[in-house]
Amino acid sequence: MSSKIIPPAPADAALRRAAKPTIVYPASTMPRPDMAVLESARHTMVKIHEVVVPPRDARAFRVSRGQLFRIVSIEGPQVGDLNLWNADDLSERFFSGKTRALHASAARAVIRIRISS
Repeated sequence: MSSKIIPPAPADAALRRAAKPTIVYPASTMPRPDMAVLESARHTMVKIHEVVVPPRDARAFRVSRGQLFRIVSIEGPQVGDLNLWNADDLSERFFSGKTRALHASAARAVIRIRISS
């Protein structure tokens, strides 16, 4: 891994870390996932790549049809943006922050991320 200078934390970083989280999508309003399918995938999946994103930075990676990806916070609670694009059709996209802003806690539908390429 190349060494990279991490930009300084914002002046209000401690205040941001101390803020109470806002629940945008209450768990009780979301449909239950098919846990049998997820459990099956968990037992058979093999890690093929790992991407570590330093604080206040970004990374891009490709996920092919049928693959799964997992986001893990390795240094405690973090806030991150998740933006997804179809590599073959950049007009097909999902921006997590924009979706929350548009639908807030009144969202009634689940957005399904389908890898179509």
